[in-house]
Amino acid sequence: MRRLFALVAALAAAAVLTPAAAHAEPADDGNRAWSLRPGTPDGKPDKRTHYTLQGVPGAAVEEQVLVTNSSKVSASFVIYGTDAFNTATGAFDLLPAAQKPTDIGTWMQFPASTVTIDAGATVAVPFKVIVPANATPGDHAGGVVVSLATGTDVKVDTRVAVRVYLRIAGLLRPVLAATKVEADYTGVGNPFGSGSVSVSYTTENTGNIRLRSHPKLVVTSALTGITLAERRLPDLPELLPGQRVPHQTEIGGVFPAGPLTVRVELVPFGDPEQPVGQAVPKTEGHTTIWAWPWLLLLALLILGTGAGFGVRRRLLRRRLARAEAAALERRRARKAAKAGAAA
Repeated sequence: MRRLFALVAALAAAAVLTPAAAHAEPADDGNRAWSLRPGTPDGKPDKRTHYTLQGVPGAAVEEQVLVTNSSKVSASFVIYGTDAFNTATGAFDLLPAAQKPTDIGTWMQFPASTVTIDAGATVAVPFKVIVPANATPGDHAGGVVVSLATGTDVKVDTRVAVRVYLRIAGLLRPVLAATKVEADYTGVGNPFGSGSVSVSYTTENTGNIRLRSHPKLVVTSALTGITLAERRLPDLPELLPGQRVPHQTEIGGVFPAGPLTVRVELVPFGDPEQPVGQAVPKTEGHTTIWAWPWLLLLALLILGTGAGFGVRRRLLRRRLARAEAAALERRRARKAAKAGAAA
Protein backbone atom coordinates (compact mmCIF):
# COMPACT_ATOMS: atom_id res chain seq x y z
CA MET A 1 0.00 0.00 0.00
CA ARG A 2 2.81 2.39 0.85
CA ARG A 3 4.38 1.67 -2.52
CA LEU A 4 1.08 2.47 -4.23
CA PHE A 5 0.76 5.78 -2.40
CA ALA A 6 4.35 6.63 -3.27
CA LEU A 7 3.73 5.87 -6.95
CA VAL A 8 0.57 7.97 -7.02
CA ALA A 9 2.39 10.85 -5.31
CA ALA A 10 5.21 10.65 -7.82
CA LEU A 11 2.81 10.70 -10.78
CA ALA A 12 0.95 13.67 -9.29
CA ALA A 13 4.18 15.58 -8.79
CA ALA A 14 5.18 14.84 -12.36
CA ALA A 15 1.80 16.09 -13.59
CA VAL A 16 2.27 19.34 -11.67
CA LEU A 17 5.89 19.94 -12.63
CA THR A 18 5.77 18.94 -16.29
CA PRO A 19 3.67 21.92 -17.57
CA ALA A 20 5.85 24.38 -15.65
CA ALA A 21 8.97 22.81 -17.09
CA ALA A 22 7.46 22.85 -20.58
CA HIS A 23 6.82 26.60 -20.32
CA ALA A 24 10.14 27.47 -18.70
CA GLU A 25 12.02 30.31 -20.42
CA PRO A 26 15.03 29.10 -22.44
CA ALA A 27 18.39 29.51 -20.83
CA ASP A 28 20.06 32.86 -21.49
CA ASP A 29 23.05 32.26 -23.79
CA GLY A 30 24.28 35.83 -23.35
CA ASN A 31 23.61 36.75 -26.98
CA ARG A 32 21.24 39.47 -28.11
CA ALA A 33 19.88 39.86 -31.62
CA TRP A 34 17.42 42.43 -32.89
CA SER A 35 16.31 44.13 -36.07
CA LEU A 36 14.15 47.03 -37.16
CA ARG A 37 12.28 48.16 -40.25
CA PRO A 38 9.74 50.79 -41.27
CA GLY A 39 6.09 50.11 -40.46
CA THR A 40 2.70 51.34 -41.58
CA PRO A 41 0.59 53.72 -39.46
CA ASP A 42 -1.27 50.72 -38.03
CA GLY A 43 1.98 49.04 -36.99
CA LYS A 44 2.27 46.54 -39.84
CA PRO A 45 5.42 45.85 -41.88
CA ASP A 46 5.66 47.29 -45.39
CA LYS A 47 8.04 47.01 -48.33
CA ARG A 48 10.16 50.01 -47.43
CA THR A 49 13.81 49.56 -46.54
CA HIS A 50 14.20 53.16 -45.33
CA TYR A 51 12.13 56.30 -44.75
CA THR A 52 11.72 58.78 -47.60
CA LEU A 53 9.75 61.65 -46.09
CA GLN A 54 8.49 65.06 -47.17
CA GLY A 55 7.90 68.02 -44.88
CA VAL A 56 7.68 71.76 -44.48
CA PRO A 57 9.15 74.02 -41.79
CA GLY A 58 7.09 73.92 -38.61
CA ALA A 59 5.31 70.65 -39.48
CA ALA A 60 5.49 67.23 -37.83
CA VAL A 61 5.85 63.96 -39.76
CA GLU A 62 4.61 60.83 -37.95
CA GLU A 63 6.00 57.34 -38.57
CA GLN A 64 6.31 53.86 -37.06
CA VAL A 65 9.39 51.68 -36.62
CA LEU A 66 9.06 47.96 -35.97
CA VAL A 67 11.64 46.54 -33.54
CA THR A 68 12.03 42.76 -33.29
CA ASN A 69 13.83 41.02 -30.43
CA SER A 70 15.28 37.78 -31.82
CA SER A 71 17.03 36.92 -28.55
CA LYS A 72 16.07 33.93 -26.42
CA VAL A 73 15.10 36.17 -23.53
CA SER A 74 13.36 39.50 -22.99
CA ALA A 75 15.64 42.50 -23.49
CA SER A 76 15.59 46.28 -23.16
CA PHE A 77 16.76 48.51 -26.00
CA VAL A 78 17.66 52.17 -26.38
CA ILE A 79 16.05 53.96 -29.32
CA TYR A 80 17.03 57.39 -30.64
CA GLY A 81 17.62 59.45 -33.77
CA THR A 82 20.89 60.78 -35.13
CA ASP A 83 22.48 62.46 -38.18
CA ALA A 84 24.08 60.83 -41.21
CA PHE A 85 27.33 61.51 -43.06
CA ASN A 86 29.50 60.02 -45.81
CA THR A 87 32.61 58.07 -44.88
CA ALA A 88 35.96 58.48 -46.65
CA THR A 89 34.87 55.78 -49.10
CA GLY A 90 31.52 57.44 -49.77
CA ALA A 91 29.45 55.00 -47.73
CA PHE A 92 26.39 56.12 -45.78
CA ASP A 93 27.02 56.12 -42.03
CA LEU A 94 25.56 57.51 -38.80
CA LEU A 95 27.22 59.50 -36.05
CA PRO A 96 28.67 57.41 -33.20
CA ALA A 97 26.57 57.17 -30.08
CA ALA A 98 28.89 59.52 -28.16
CA GLN A 99 28.51 62.32 -30.73
CA LYS A 100 25.44 64.53 -30.44
CA PRO A 101 23.46 65.23 -33.62
CA THR A 102 22.84 68.79 -34.79
CA ASP A 103 20.32 68.29 -37.60
CA ILE A 104 17.52 65.79 -38.22
CA GLY A 105 18.69 63.64 -35.34
CA THR A 106 17.52 66.37 -32.96
CA TRP A 107 14.13 66.57 -34.68
CA MET A 108 13.16 62.94 -33.95
CA GLN A 109 11.03 62.31 -30.87
CA PHE A 110 10.08 58.92 -29.36
CA PRO A 111 7.56 58.09 -26.59
CA ALA A 112 10.44 56.81 -24.45
CA SER A 113 14.18 56.42 -24.76
CA THR A 114 14.03 52.66 -24.04
CA VAL A 115 11.71 49.82 -25.01
CA THR A 116 11.52 46.34 -23.48
CA ILE A 117 10.58 43.51 -25.84
CA ASP A 118 9.80 39.89 -25.05
CA ALA A 119 11.82 37.12 -26.67
CA GLY A 120 10.84 36.69 -30.32
CA ALA A 121 8.33 39.56 -30.19
CA THR A 122 7.97 42.67 -32.38
CA VAL A 123 6.93 46.06 -31.04
CA ALA A 124 5.74 49.02 -33.13
CA VAL A 125 7.34 52.21 -31.80
CA PRO A 126 5.79 55.48 -33.04
CA PHE A 127 7.99 58.52 -33.54
CA LYS A 128 7.70 62.03 -34.91
CA VAL A 129 10.02 64.20 -36.96
CA ILE A 130 9.24 67.74 -35.83
CA VAL A 131 10.66 70.14 -38.40
CA PRO A 132 11.85 73.48 -36.96
CA ALA A 133 10.35 76.63 -38.37
CA ASN A 134 13.80 77.78 -39.53
CA ALA A 135 14.79 74.47 -41.16
CA THR A 136 16.58 74.94 -44.49
CA PRO A 137 15.09 73.56 -47.72
CA GLY A 138 16.53 70.39 -49.23
CA ASP A 139 17.50 66.96 -47.96
CA HIS A 140 18.27 66.12 -44.34
CA ALA A 141 19.58 62.62 -43.71
CA GLY A 142 19.81 60.60 -40.52
CA GLY A 143 18.62 57.36 -39.00
CA VAL A 144 16.62 55.66 -36.27
CA VAL A 145 19.07 53.74 -34.09
CA VAL A 146 18.29 50.85 -31.74
CA SER A 147 21.04 49.57 -29.45
CA LEU A 148 21.12 47.34 -26.41
CA ALA A 149 20.48 49.08 -23.10
CA THR A 150 23.62 49.42 -20.99
CA GLY A 151 24.18 47.41 -17.87
CA THR A 152 23.46 44.04 -19.50
CA ASP A 153 26.12 41.35 -19.55
CA VAL A 154 26.13 40.24 -23.18
CA LYS A 155 28.56 38.81 -25.68
CA VAL A 156 27.51 41.05 -28.57
CA ASP A 157 26.58 44.72 -28.41
CA THR A 158 25.93 46.41 -31.76
CA ARG A 159 23.77 49.18 -33.14
CA VAL A 160 21.09 48.52 -35.72
CA ALA A 161 19.60 51.40 -37.68
CA VAL A 162 17.29 52.34 -40.53
CA ARG A 163 17.88 55.36 -42.74
CA VAL A 164 15.68 58.44 -42.64
CA TYR A 165 15.62 60.91 -45.55
CA LEU A 166 13.56 64.08 -45.11
CA ARG A 167 13.15 66.60 -47.89
CA ILE A 168 11.96 70.05 -46.84
CA ALA A 169 10.07 72.00 -49.46
CA GLY A 170 11.65 75.14 -50.85
CA LEU A 171 14.36 76.15 -53.29
CA LEU A 172 16.25 72.98 -54.29
CA ARG A 173 19.83 73.32 -55.54
CA PRO A 174 21.20 70.10 -57.07
CA VAL A 175 24.91 70.91 -57.43
CA LEU A 176 27.77 68.42 -57.54
CA ALA A 177 31.39 69.48 -58.13
CA ALA A 178 34.58 67.68 -59.15
CA THR A 179 37.47 69.41 -57.42
CA LYS A 180 41.16 68.89 -56.63
CA VAL A 181 41.83 67.01 -59.87
CA GLU A 182 45.42 65.73 -59.99
CA ALA A 183 47.02 63.34 -62.47
CA ASP A 184 50.31 61.56 -63.24
CA TYR A 185 51.44 59.89 -66.43
CA THR A 186 53.28 56.54 -66.50
CA GLY A 187 54.84 55.49 -69.81
CA VAL A 188 55.89 52.15 -71.26
CA GLY A 189 59.11 50.65 -72.60
CA ASN A 190 57.93 50.66 -76.20
CA PRO A 191 58.84 54.08 -77.64
CA PHE A 192 55.79 53.94 -79.89
CA GLY A 193 53.42 52.55 -77.21
CA SER A 194 50.89 54.13 -74.87
CA GLY A 195 50.94 54.62 -71.12
CA SER A 196 48.41 55.21 -68.35
CA VAL A 197 47.21 58.19 -66.34
CA SER A 198 46.44 57.87 -62.63
CA VAL A 199 43.86 60.39 -61.47
CA SER A 200 42.75 61.59 -58.06
CA TYR A 201 39.83 63.94 -57.52
CA THR A 202 37.20 64.92 -54.96
CA THR A 203 33.45 64.99 -55.40
CA GLU A 204 31.70 67.63 -53.32
CA ASN A 205 27.98 68.19 -52.86
CA THR A 206 27.68 71.96 -52.70
CA GLY A 207 23.90 71.90 -53.16
CA ASN A 208 21.12 70.94 -50.78
CA ILE A 209 19.88 67.56 -52.06
CA ARG A 210 21.56 64.15 -52.09
CA LEU A 211 22.95 63.08 -55.45
CA ARG A 212 24.57 60.15 -57.19
CA SER A 213 26.51 60.53 -60.44
CA HIS A 214 27.78 58.86 -63.61
CA PRO A 215 31.52 59.69 -63.84
CA LYS A 216 33.74 59.61 -66.93
CA LEU A 217 37.45 60.25 -67.52
CA VAL A 218 38.60 61.93 -70.72
CA VAL A 219 42.20 62.62 -71.78
CA THR A 220 42.81 64.98 -74.70
CA SER A 221 45.77 66.68 -76.31
CA ALA A 222 46.10 70.15 -74.84
CA LEU A 223 47.45 71.37 -78.20
CA THR A 224 44.98 69.90 -80.66
CA GLY A 225 42.01 68.92 -78.49
CA ILE A 226 42.03 65.41 -79.96
CA THR A 227 40.67 62.77 -77.58
CA LEU A 228 43.39 60.28 -76.74
CA ALA A 229 41.45 58.07 -74.31
CA GLU A 230 38.22 58.01 -72.34
CA ARG A 231 36.71 55.68 -69.75
CA ARG A 232 33.28 55.42 -68.15
CA LEU A 233 33.57 54.65 -64.44
CA PRO A 234 31.10 52.88 -62.10
CA ASP A 235 28.45 55.12 -60.59
CA LEU A 236 29.60 57.01 -57.51
CA PRO A 237 27.82 56.48 -54.16
CA GLU A 238 25.14 58.87 -53.02
CA LEU A 239 26.65 62.06 -51.64
CA LEU A 240 24.78 63.95 -48.95
CA PRO A 241 24.60 67.77 -48.94
CA GLY A 242 27.74 69.37 -47.57
CA GLN A 243 29.78 66.16 -47.85
CA ARG A 244 32.92 65.51 -49.90
CA VAL A 245 34.65 62.25 -50.81
CA PRO A 246 38.06 61.64 -52.47
CA HIS A 247 38.41 59.19 -55.35
CA GLN A 248 41.27 57.55 -57.22
CA THR A 249 41.19 55.83 -60.59
CA GLU A 250 43.28 55.14 -63.68
CA ILE A 251 42.91 55.21 -67.45
CA GLY A 252 45.12 53.36 -69.91
CA GLY A 253 45.89 53.56 -73.61
CA VAL A 254 47.10 57.17 -73.47
CA PHE A 255 49.72 58.16 -76.03
CA PRO A 256 52.30 60.60 -74.62
CA ALA A 257 51.44 63.54 -76.85
CA GLY A 258 53.12 66.26 -74.81
CA PRO A 259 50.72 68.45 -72.78
CA LEU A 260 47.58 66.50 -71.88
CA THR A 261 44.26 67.71 -70.47
CA VAL A 262 42.76 65.24 -67.99
CA ARG A 263 39.06 65.88 -67.44
CA VAL A 264 36.66 64.35 -64.88
CA GLU A 265 33.05 64.61 -66.05
CA LEU A 266 30.10 64.02 -63.70
CA VAL A 267 26.45 63.53 -64.66
CA PRO A 268 24.55 63.83 -61.34
CA PHE A 269 21.11 62.32 -60.74
CA GLY A 270 18.72 62.23 -57.80
CA ASP A 271 16.79 59.50 -56.00
CA PRO A 272 13.85 58.27 -58.14
CA GLU A 273 11.77 58.14 -54.95
CA GLN A 274 12.28 61.89 -54.51
CA PRO A 275 12.34 63.49 -57.98
CA VAL A 276 14.18 66.78 -58.16
CA GLY A 277 11.68 68.37 -60.53
CA GLN A 278 14.39 70.22 -62.47
CA ALA A 279 17.37 69.52 -64.66
CA VAL A 280 20.49 68.57 -62.75
CA PRO A 281 23.49 70.33 -64.37
CA LYS A 282 26.52 68.36 -65.49
CA THR A 283 29.86 69.30 -64.03
CA GLU A 284 33.55 68.70 -64.65
CA GLY A 285 37.00 69.32 -63.26
CA HIS A 286 40.29 69.17 -65.14
CA THR A 287 44.04 69.51 -64.92
CA THR A 288 46.97 69.62 -67.39
CA ILE A 289 50.01 67.35 -67.27
CA TRP A 290 53.01 66.71 -69.50
CA ALA A 291 53.61 63.33 -71.08
CA TRP A 292 56.62 63.41 -73.36
CA PRO A 293 57.48 60.26 -75.35
CA TRP A 294 61.06 60.29 -74.06
CA LEU A 295 62.16 57.05 -75.71
CA LEU A 296 60.70 58.15 -79.01
CA LEU A 297 62.36 61.53 -78.65
CA LEU A 298 65.66 59.81 -77.86
CA ALA A 299 65.28 57.59 -80.90
CA LEU A 300 64.48 60.63 -83.04
CA LEU A 301 67.47 62.42 -81.54
CA ILE A 302 69.74 59.50 -82.41
CA LEU A 303 68.29 59.31 -85.90
CA GLY A 304 68.59 63.05 -86.24
CA THR A 305 72.18 62.99 -85.04
CA GLY A 306 72.98 60.20 -87.47
CA ALA A 307 71.29 62.07 -90.27
CA GLY A 308 73.23 65.18 -89.31
CA PHE A 309 76.49 63.29 -89.50
CA GLY A 310 75.48 61.96 -92.93
CA VAL A 311 74.60 65.39 -94.20
CA ARG A 312 77.82 66.79 -92.80
CA ARG A 313 79.85 64.05 -94.49
CA ARG A 314 78.12 64.74 -97.81
CA LEU A 315 78.75 68.46 -97.46
CA LEU A 316 82.37 67.78 -96.57
CA ARG A 317 82.79 65.51 -99.58
CA ARG A 318 81.28 68.12 -101.83
CA ARG A 319 83.58 70.77 -100.34
CA LEU A 320 86.63 68.55 -100.84
CA ALA A 321 85.54 67.76 -104.38
CA ARG A 322 85.15 71.45 -105.14
CA ALA A 323 88.53 72.16 -103.55
CA GLU A 324 90.18 69.40 -105.59
CA ALA A 325 88.52 70.67 -108.76
CA ALA A 326 89.70 74.19 -108.01
CA ALA A 327 93.25 72.96 -107.34
CA LEU A 328 93.23 70.97 -110.57
CA GLU A 329 92.01 73.99 -112.45
CA ARG A 330 94.79 76.12 -110.93
CA ARG A 331 97.41 73.54 -111.92
CA ARG A 332 96.08 73.49 -115.43
CA ALA A 333 96.17 77.26 -115.54
CA ARG A 334 99.76 77.34 -114.35
CA LYS A 335 100.78 74.75 -116.95
CA ALA A 336 99.10 76.73 -119.65
CA ALA A 337 100.81 79.92 -118.50
CA LYS A 338 104.24 78.20 -118.55
CA ALA A 339 103.63 76.79 -122.02
CA GLY A 340 102.76 80.26 -123.34
CA ALA A 341 105.85 81.81 -121.83
CA ALA A 342 108.09 79.15 -123.34
CA ALA A 343 106.66 79.77 -126.81
